[in-house]
Amino acid sequence: MYEKLDQYFPEHDLDKPVIEAASGGTSPTNITADIGLGPGVPPRDHSRIRAKKSIRIVAQEHKKRIDRTSMASHLAPQSDVDTISQNSKHASDMARKRSTKLWGSKLEEVTTENERFTRSNSGAPESPSGSGPTTFKWVRGELIGRGTYGRVYLALNATTGEMMAVKQVDIPQTASDKNDSRQATVVQALKSESETLKDLDHPNIVQYLGFEETPSNLSIFLEYVPGGSIGSVLLKHGKFREDVTKSFTGQILSGLEYLHSKGILHRDLKADNILVEMSGVCKISDFGISKRTAEQALGGGAATAMQGTVFWMAPEVINPQGKVYNSKIDIWSVGCVVLEMWAGMRPWNGDEMVAVMFKLASSKSPPPVPEGLILSELADDFRRKCFAINPDDRPSATELRKHRYLELPPGWTFTGFT
Repeated sequence: MYEKLDQYFPEHDLDKPVIEAASGGTSPTNITADIGLGPGVPPRDHSRIRAKKSIRIVAQEHKKRIDRTSMASHLAPQSDVDTISQNSKHASDMARKRSTKLWGSKLEEVTTENERFTRSNSGAPESPSGSGPTTFKWVRGELIGRGTYGRVYLALNATTGEMMAVKQVDIPQTASDKNDSRQATVVQALKSESETLKDLDHPNIVQYLGFEETPSNLSIFLEYVPGGSIGSVLLKHGKFREDVTKSFTGQILSGLEYLHSKGILHRDLKADNILVEMSGVCKISDFGISKRTAEQALGGGAATAMQGTVFWMAPEVINPQGKVYNSKIDIWSVGCVVLEMWAGMRPWNGDEMVAVMFKLASSKSPPPVPEGLILSELADDFRRKCFAINPDDRPSATELRKHRYLELPPGWTFTGFT
């Protein structure tokens, strides 16, 4: 990706010096100097001379840091590889928390075609040693998807060189837009998502990095996961091998266990909302309709509003019968995602949404096992536990993680989808 910056950030002059360099840097920079303005007008103080880097240089420097870490692992004796890997992961995690957590920082979009915009918004200091909040400059790249609410773009943290994703929604400007309930819902959902997730930190939850509000739009900054979603991978490669399904399911449950311990229901868990790193690490994403309830952490319920996508939805969400639902709705959705990975197609494949709603509301039927899909005894037991009609009979995420179906061979590692 770092070798194809022009492809991913086509609207920017990546070689234009716009990012103020840290003092002592050794990378190629452009010196922006104040010169004399003519007879009788003295030159300005040379202490104000500022070195600047291009976006490409900042990205290349970050890639070199990544390559050095990778090279150290490859060159080390085999006995040291695990130790280096663990230390690198720890250092990487610490660096991520220090450098890319944007909460409380000043965020500034860099527009290389209009440097005046950049300068006019650079009132905060460039480093944590300044007197005010740290300024993170960022560059918006190509559209990479659409979430439940808003558009998602690739982005580059031009201060650190790290890739991010940014989810944006437009703030209503015209009178008609302001009267559009859908627009208001979208804006409120993104604000709610930001508040719910800004303090979460788990390896199987997409890291939310920051939030910015401007007169024209709202933006949430997220960790960038380059492998795409489980849904997109299924479309490309077809159904997964059973060991991959087991690994991904265990990770999804680990992320859910963390969310539920924080009193958060996801409410829209499906293959399209679970991202996959190239290394095989899964991360739950898209919390546009997640729900936080104080009672939920103790097993209590949530509001009875029907939220989510019907094909992955539990019966009690479709037809609550005056009762509140709880975290067990996410367990039903886990069963649907596992069925997707087994079969390579969405649950209730071939059925229309209205027909599925009727089946869930009337007979409370789980999605059927597709014809030709043969499940082992353990796999079928796992499926049945997820699809228990009575929510109280479904295991919690913590309990389900211990199911024997999810056991992997000792030393198993992810090697890809083919």
